[in-house]
Amino acid sequence: MAIVISWICLALFNVSMLSGLILAFIYKPFNAYESVQTITYLVPYGNIFRQIHYFSSELFVLFLILHIILELLKLKVKISETSWNYSVLATLVLFFLMFTGYVLKADLNGLSAGEVALSLIKQTPVLEWFIFLFEDNSLFVWKFYIWHILFLPILLAFAIYKHIGKLKTKYFIIALGLTVLVMMIFTMPQDLDINLTLVHVTGPWFFKGAENLLVKGVSTLLVDLVITFPFMLLVTYFYFEKYRKTINYLLLLWTAFYAYLIFI
Repeated sequence: MAIVISWICLALFNVSMLSGLILAFIYKPFNAYESVQTITYLVPYGNIFRQIHYFSSELFVLFLILHIILELLKLKVKISETSWNYSVLATLVLFFLMFTGYVLKADLNGLSAGEVALSLIKQTPVLEWFIFLFEDNSLFVWKFYIWHILFLPILLAFAIYKHIGKLKTKYFIIALGLTVLVMMIFTMPQDLDINLTLVHVTGPWFFKGAENLLVKGVSTLLVDLVITFPFMLLVTYFYFEKYRKTINYLLLLWTAFYAYLIFI
C-alpha cells in the first residue's frame, strides 16, 4: 500500500508539472490577474488545464502527507540518510511551490498572501537579507513567477530524483484520472477581483494558521518556529532512532495545533 501511494505521488507530480508547463506558455506575469482570467474564460480548454494543475497539485500534497504518515508509522527508516534528507527537502520545496502558485493568481487573495509572506521575511532576522529574491516594487508577481516556473520545479524534481532515483512512473493515467474525478466533485476557489473591498481575504489553506497567528499579534519569530517545526522534526527523525515514537507524538500534536489555528 505504501509503495502504491508513493508512486501515485510521483505521478501526480508529473501531471502537475505537465499541466503547469502548458499554462506557463499562456500566463503573462506583466498583466497577471487579467492573464489568469483570460486563461479561465477565453483560452480554449484553458480552464480545464488550470483545474488539472490546481487539483493535481492539491492531491500531490495530500498523497505526500499520507506517504509521510505511513513511513513514520513504521518507526524504522529503511532508506539512506541522503535519501531521507532529500525527501524532507522535497516536502519543504513543494509547499513553497504551492504558495508561489497561489500568489500568481494575482487576485485579492493571492496578492494579500504575497504581501503577508514578504512582510514575514522582512521581519525575520537573516531571512530579511534575502528579501531581494522575492520582492520587486515595479512588478509584484514577477519574482514569484520566476521561482514558480523555474527554480522551485527544478529543485523539487532534483530532490525527488535523489530520493527515489527516477521521475517517471506507470501510474500517470491513474493520477490523471484521479485528478479529473476530483475536478468533477469539487470546484476551485473563486478568484477575487483586485478592486473589491470589505471582503475576507486569505492565503492558501496551509498558510492560514500562520496568518491567524500574525493577526493575533504573535511575534514573527514564533510564527516562523511554528511553520518550520514539523520540518525540523522530520530532519531529526533519521538521527534519533530511540526517540522516533516521541517525535511522532510531537508531529501529531503539531498537526492538531496547526489545524486549530487554520479554523479559528
